Amino acid sequence: MKQQIFILSILLTSFFSQLLPCEPFEPVILKPVDTSREDKDFFSFKQKLEKSIKEKDVKFIETIVDPQISFDFSEDGMGKGRFLKHWKLDKSPKNSEFWNVLSQTINLGFTYKDNIWSAPFLFNLTPESIDSYSFSLITGNTVNVRNKPSKQGAVLTQLSWEFVKNEYEETTAEKKTTNEPCNWQKVCISDGQVGYICEQYLRSPMDYRVGFSKKNKTWMMIFFVTGGD
Repeated sequence: MKQQIFILSILLTSFFSQLLPCEPFEPVILKPVDTSREDKDFFSFKQKLEKSIKEKDVKFIETIVDPQISFDFSEDGMGKGRFLKHWKLDKSPKNSEFWNVLSQTINLGFTYKDNIWSAPFLFNLTPESIDSYSFSLITGNTVNVRNKPSKQGAVLTQLSWEFVKNEYEETTAEKKTTNEPCNWQKVCISDGQVGYICEQYLRSPMDYRVGFSKKNKTWMMIFFVTGGD
């Protein structure tokens, strides 16, 4: 009898899995971490960095960019001069997207590995079971997953700091309209449902990450990259 129930359970699970729009997967939660306070020297530097971002102080940034900084995986993706030009910090620093992107990156917390302080925290802490190219982390508490790309869509569930699978091959992020405050991203959640999440609450492990290493008693930005090689 027990064996029959077990077999029936497998068959039902297989049947309902086929009806789901996505293949269910084991849920993975990764809560935010910031260990920068463990290093008083780096934490002091971090405060100066945050101040420079707020004030768009390009002179400070110029002093901490490593001469061999890596900012792109192309042949021309290294070097301080190219980095400043890439972000338009050489000619119109106040209008550069650099400040906003860097702020979003470091606000997600620092971790320390191989003598490098890097952000966001998921750069070092994303589990090996997660395909960094296929999954994104929900960066918030009780984030709504809706049944359509609209604030008017029904809430399927609410998730906190959990990985979801990107559905880029079927739809790209829905663009903002006059009445919509979000760019919507279609995702698969672990129970096999398809839903939509505001893009601002999603972060790919392959998104921008920044690293700082101490050289000649000075913390230097040695990489600020996105994507992979």
